[in-house]
Amino acid sequence: MTIQISGFANKHLPIVARLLNAEYRSSYEFIPFDEERVLSQIQRRHLKTLVAEENGKVLGLIATHAEENSEEDIHWLAASEGHNQRAIENTLVNEVEKNAKGDTVSTGIDEGSLRIKDWIDRGYTLQPGFQRMSARLDGLKPIPKAAEDIKLRSLRTDEEEKLVAVVNNGFGWQRLELGDLDAWKSEDPPFNEDWVQVAEFDERIVSAVVARPDTDYNKYLHVKRGHLGPAATLPEFRNKHLASALTARAMNFLFEKGMDSVRLGTSEQNVSSIALLRSLGFQVNNVRKIMRKKLKNA
Repeated sequence: MTIQISGFANKHLPIVARLLNAEYRSSYEFIPFDEERVLSQIQRRHLKTLVAEENGKVLGLIATHAEENSEEDIHWLAASEGHNQRAIENTLVNEVEKNAKGDTVSTGIDEGSLRIKDWIDRGYTLQPGFQRMSARLDGLKPIPKAAEDIKLRSLRTDEEEKLVAVVNNGFGWQRLELGDLDAWKSEDPPFNEDWVQVAEFDERIVSAVVARPDTDYNKYLHVKRGHLGPAATLPEFRNKHLASALTARAMNFLFEKGMDSVRLGTSEQNVSSIALLRSLGFQVNNVRKIMRKKLKNA
């Protein structure tokens, strides 16, 4: 079998959608792929997408994006089912590893998936990942009290630069950039600045929690759910109940917008955050593990 690797083109959309549906149909809260959704995700997530072909027939694909920590993240990997499936997948993964700009390649995978063994066989190690958590919204929650010199409010229309600064400083890397608010307004109507809850100290935003409608899932799963994130607090203002107060405010905002549930993702290793979220009624629905490999030739 002679496999050729080439860049993705729009002509590949029909088979790519079919391959993704076959690969991910059993994943948690699966939403079917159509050509429009495939193209939208490639554009929104800035995915570098490659296809594997034999005699002009597409047999598989891989899509990656670069993380801020010089890590290449594999977002999609799918190949035609059959006796050559693993060989096609391995060829695609090898192509990514060979051309990775950083020194590490990673991917996310549901806890307990049979695919974990495939990644271990490729030299990847299983590491802590992210918990998907959700909570019911069946009434207004009390807001934990913040210090008297802290003001809790919604973001103003001229404060995107301040929001980007507090989120990026809180995360320690570039989680947001200017223009993200406009993108969310386009992708997730009726989102606007009112959906962003912030804590202000001395005319400076020191903590923020972004709420949005969970647009894709509301459409395809017929739910009324909101999504929280990103959320961040400046290091010097942590342990002051700001995150819990803003999260409760965001949950109340979503409830008043007609949402009956809310979801988010948080690191398995963020013990304090998980404890805070459990106190607000969140439960773990799914765990997404990280498979990671250090490249020897980096």
